[in-house]
Order: sequence, then C-alpha cells, then structure tokens
Amino acid sequence: MRSWGIKAGLATLVLAACPVSATPPRTLAIEDRLFARNADTLFLLRRSVDNHGLHGVAQTDTLMIFRSLDGGDDRGFRAVARVVDSGPGSSPRAETLPLAAPLNPYSVYGDFEAWPLDRPMRWNPEDVTLDDTGLSLAGHDARYVLPLAGVAARIEDTLSASQQLLPAHRIGGGSIGSHPFDPAGFDILADCAPSSALPLNDLPEDPALVELTCADEDGLARAVLWLVVPRA
Repeated sequence: MRSWGIKAGLATLVLAACPVSATPPRTLAIEDRLFARNADTLFLLRRSVDNHGLHGVAQTDTLMIFRSLDGGDDRGFRAVARVVDSGPGSSPRAETLPLAAPLNPYSVYGDFEAWPLDRPMRWNPEDVTLDDTGLSLAGHDARYVLPLAGVAARIEDTLSASQQLLPAHRIGGGSIGSHPFDPAGFDILADCAPSSALPLNDLPEDPALVELTCADEDGLARAVLWLVVPRA
C-alpha cells in the first residue's frame, strides 16, 4: 500500500511547482457523510469539490444517496445544491446554480421515517481488514465481509452514477473537455485504506458500514466513501 504521507507530499510538490500565474492542476475531492437511516435504507450526503483547474475557484456539489442496507447498492440520488465560489475579488463571489427540484435533505426524516446517523467518534482499526480477499470487519458478535470485486464495483458504480446526475459544469477558461476523473481509476489495495467503521445494531440482520479513504497516485483525486458490508 502506498504511503499516505508520500501521497500528500506529492500533491504538495505538484501544487508548489506551479507558478501563481500558471494554471493549477484540476483536483476533485469527494466525501460521503452519514446522514440518516430507516429499516432498509441508508441516507448519505455526498459533497464533491472541483477546482476546475482555476485559481481560487471551488464548485461544491451536494447530493443525497439512497442506499440499500440489504444489498448495499444505490437505489437513487437526489441533487441538493451546486454552488460555485469564484474566490476573493469576484462579484458576486458565490453563485448558486439552478437545479430541477432540489432536495431538502432534512425531509427524509418525515418522508421516509428515518432517524439520524452519525460517524462514530471511535473505531478500532485492528477490527477492519482490506486485502486481496476483500473488506472485512470483526464485530462484537458478528463478522462482516465484502469481497474485493464487490468493493471495486460499489465504488465505481456509485461514483459513476453521481457524475451522471451532476455532470461537469464549465467555468470560464477551465473545465475544457471531459472531466479527467475516472470512477474506476482507484486501485483498491494500493490507493484505499479503511478510515472508520460502524457496525449497525438497530435491527437483527443489520450490516456494518466501513469508510474507505482513497487517493490516486498523483494526489489530484480523493474520495471518502462509506460501504455497506453484509454479515458473513
């Protein structure tokens, strides 16, 4: 597994090597946050930040993911907001891009009889294993396993689907051509590492949730993603 310190250093060197007047490399940061659940669905808020290869620019897209707690697949997505921060000196500095029927994320509590779900404050890294057999978690009274092929497929599927829902938006002289980010580009064993875990215990057959943090080799794409890991 590649060193996270080396990756961070590479990203810093890439940015430092670009003069202030030069076009910076295009970066993308994706982060999923636990939001809520009900009897059969996990609700995640995904935040994607794209700099469009421009100085001082950050487009932040937020969407809600509806994920099955039984099969672990995504049942649907709803856009929440798209905001472009053009940086200091811009007027207006921030622009909210129009969306068709944006979702108020707090509506899932009433509409789907959901209850809040938070990232655990503590977890034991020794309980989680990511290797060539897959992703596994040792709980207090159960073991949870997702084969490696399933891990790769879930990551590619969910990132591809959200890209289709909110395709790249061109800003100024940036974002020329298709977005360079490849949802299938992460090497799971080399680029990803467990960063949190939460065995669910509200219902008898509840799965576990494991957070993976992935970063590509050049440090320009990063994704923090939660996966549903079923009982073995």
